[in-house]
Amino acid sequence: MLGLFVLSLCSLPALAQSSANFADKLPRIERMIAEEMERNGAPGVAVAIKQDGRVVLAKGFGFADVENKVPFTTNTVSRIGSISKTFTALAVLQLVEQGKIKLDDEVQVYVPSFPKKSAPITIRQLLGHQGGIRHYRGAERLSAKHYESVEAALEIFKDDPLVAEPGTKFSYTSYGYNLLSRVVEAASGMSFGDYLQERIFTPLELKATYLDDAARLIPNRARNYSRRNQDSVQNALAVDQSNKWGGGGLLSTVEDLVHYADSYDTHQLLKAETITLMFTPQNLSDGKPTSYGMGWTSALENGWRRIEHTGGSVGASSALAKYPDQRTTIAVLVNNDFFTGPNFRARVAKILLEP
Repeated sequence: MLGLFVLSLCSLPALAQSSANFADKLPRIERMIAEEMERNGAPGVAVAIKQDGRVVLAKGFGFADVENKVPFTTNTVSRIGSISKTFTALAVLQLVEQGKIKLDDEVQVYVPSFPKKSAPITIRQLLGHQGGIRHYRGAERLSAKHYESVEAALEIFKDDPLVAEPGTKFSYTSYGYNLLSRVVEAASGMSFGDYLQERIFTPLELKATYLDDAARLIPNRARNYSRRNQDSVQNALAVDQSNKWGGGGLLSTVEDLVHYADSYDTHQLLKAETITLMFTPQNLSDGKPTSYGMGWTSALENGWRRIEHTGGSVGASSALAKYPDQRTTIAVLVNNDFFTGPNFRARVAKILLEP
């Protein structure tokens, strides 16, 4: 495997003269990726970087399929985990702009089958993880059960009590975003998958972004890997992602992801003021701030403003980060769940952005 890693590193694309400062740092990024993959046994990684609206680096390393020695490339389709939430939030806010959803409506306005809880839950609260809906419990993340619809998957959690009164606590929940995906269906009159394809994937020409349907034949799909002890990389358990399409069930490539993230800068699918709303952290009802807006987190990293979402799936992990002041976007996909995409993204950003 290491031999292929080194060969991959030797063929990284040259950068334009306008990116000379980045080009000077390229060898360090190459060494870091090779060293971390060797040290941690990561099977495959892909990284893409955009600066000033153009891709300056897009490269895969290692294997998408270890057993058959299929290289992990920029065309490799891998699980993006909770980055999926950014697509769900985008869909909701498109419908808000169209007047089909109101942020401060109770969720039952759109999904009357969802039981009333101890307090009202609004769309705005769900977008900011303040709705009190619980996250995965027990072995639910490893579920191999197939659900025929978004509505059917709500059965997993819809009758459970809230973990906190809405608005009083930030409580991260993929199921809250599953509920939002049902809101998208109700407000648009389309299935969630069809809505994403027609209103987001196709307009942005995201040709390798999909629902992670276990039965569907998807070109260039990566295998997934876990490590059950320090020495052994094994195939990850087979799971069915239909229990969490909107919360963490999409597939993509690094090139699709950086193109998607950059579409926010050009306001292709949302107005500028709506995008600002997405990126602005919400406060709790007592005024305490959170770091989460609507589908995106916002934080400082070594003094740099970072807009980001990360993802963790069974046998895969991911990171998608925008650094607005540096006009830089970084996407990382990894087909394992033990040395994660955020680890690589943080190391790439440190090398790339530090003085």
